[in-house]
Amino acid sequence: MANTNWDEEALAESLHRLSNAERFTNYFKAPLVEIMNPLLSGGDVPPLEAIDVMTVLIFIHINLLGYLHSGKDKTSDAVAFLRKYLGMVDPKYKEVGGLLYDLLRHGWIHRFVPKRLKLNNEMILDFLYTNNVNREQHLIMVEIQGAKKLQISVLLLYKDLLSAIDLFADDIRHNQDLSDVFQKAFEMRRNPEEESNLRSKYNRDLNFIYHLLE
Repeated sequence: MANTNWDEEALAESLHRLSNAERFTNYFKAPLVEIMNPLLSGGDVPPLEAIDVMTVLIFIHINLLGYLHSGKDKTSDAVAFLRKYLGMVDPKYKEVGGLLYDLLRHGWIHRFVPKRLKLNNEMILDFLYTNNVNREQHLIMVEIQGAKKLQISVLLLYKDLLSAIDLFADDIRHNQDLSDVFQKAFEMRRNPEEESNLRSKYNRDLNFIYHLLE
């Protein structure tokens, strides 16, 4: 006789995984596409004023995806996501993903500009952004007026992120443990901050809020 209780439990878990995968895609992929596509419509070379916006959006999403994948908000988790999922799309991310995350994400967030790297051979590593190169020309070293630069296709980086999102969603659909980690991390994002943690820094601000509540 078939174990209907097990069948029903397995079906419920499967449906729950599908629901989590759908929720993940709707919450994180669709809004990114709406924002990024107009920014990428400017031609072969991204407008300078858009590069920072696009780069920040891409790497903040990688940061978020690392958290949703692991349940932990650490640089190492974001880098692990980048190497694993973007690395499935292009193996070069497996080799240089950590450096990209540090120089670009941390650079824009903490210095408001990408970091440059001084190598032990005294060379300064910088970046060249473009949209009109093929896969083989993405993440390669080029020389511009005697200076070596790591060439990045912002368009490919964005498309690779979308592919990584799809791969992660597929893993959520088929892996119960990963689905559980995602759901817990997804819900924890909205946990409220305790007033006691902020009172000493924002006493005036909180008093203003209480005044509005009267």
